[in-house]
Amino acid sequence: MNNSFNTVTIDRQALVNNYQLLSKLAGESRTLAMVKSDGYGHGQIETSQALAQAGCDLFGVAELSEGVELRESGCRGEILTFLGFDRGDVDYFFSCTLTPVVFTRTDLQALAAGSVKHNRSIEVYLKFDCGMSRLGFNPSEYQEIVEFCKSLKGLKVKGVMSHFPCSDEPDSPSNNAVYERFTSLLNNSAEGSGFEGSLANSGGLINQPQAHFGMVRTGISLYGYHPAGRQAGQAEKLGLRPVLSFHSRVLQLNHIKAGTGVSYGHTFVAERDMTLGVLPVGYSDGYFRALSGKGEVIIRGKRVKICGRVCMNLCMVDVTDVTDVQEGDPVTLIGTEGSETIDADEIGQLSNTISYEVLCAIGNNNQRIYM
Repeated sequence: MNNSFNTVTIDRQALVNNYQLLSKLAGESRTLAMVKSDGYGHGQIETSQALAQAGCDLFGVAELSEGVELRESGCRGEILTFLGFDRGDVDYFFSCTLTPVVFTRTDLQALAAGSVKHNRSIEVYLKFDCGMSRLGFNPSEYQEIVEFCKSLKGLKVKGVMSHFPCSDEPDSPSNNAVYERFTSLLNNSAEGSGFEGSLANSGGLINQPQAHFGMVRTGISLYGYHPAGRQAGQAEKLGLRPVLSFHSRVLQLNHIKAGTGVSYGHTFVAERDMTLGVLPVGYSDGYFRALSGKGEVIIRGKRVKICGRVCMNLCMVDVTDVTDVQEGDPVTLIGTEGSETIDADEIGQLSNTISYEVLCAIGNNNQRIYM
């Protein structure tokens, strides 16, 4: 049974293409595939399986539960968890062989206690805040934290991480400041030189080649988008291909007279006799209300505009000038049809947000079809 009028299609080959391009760009650095938040709306399990078949053996998730699910799905690669954990769940790191990224002393102590309990050592990455003002130890604590880890039985520091806040802006002065701060950590002790460094996210991978270190972490670029959005066609220049497309259908054709109001609040009033296509997609499907009166979709190879407010499950488009339009016709919300393309960057610009949010909202709300 088809669960919905709306479908999200995931192109596995485009995903593999992007991974291979980014791995080549990373050079000798290891390439981590970030599959958190259900693979940015693309499906954590399915995307990880496709990437593993392409040779990826390093994956990143946010929460511990995501890591457990990924391991239980059969993933054999190294899985890093980035968002900490509840103390009562520490056993999962050992039973599922997961690698924690740690940013508190109490987490280090809990992991060391787990190591003693399971009679098994565990490798960790230490997270330092070098400019993001988010998670991480203070860089001034570096030597103290390293010594603290050495005092804990069964705990081994594998690497040191931080995060660029402005790597999608190549000319931002913060990039060099963060890079130098992070580099000073790795050079701060004899132990540091043996740790694997990881600083570059998608923007860092693309714009800051000096900051690749031992591991780069690919996120939005893995799914076909440039972290700076539609920036002079950078995604296309790199050869990245959007992985997700989003389709609906014309549920009903509605012929209205000039002067007729459309949808909630009658924010749109027809200036001529019109034919509206009613689409069974709305903000409960991740198609944002902010697209009201601004967004466009593609029907029979022609762009048509949203009329009035996007509803919870429906929206209306002007199909007056679409030749031979019929009920049941397919509708492209994100993707390419003929010479027309609508991507997540366009949706993001119109909705005052970014491609990341668009992909997660749409991909997590609709059934997926994997090509």
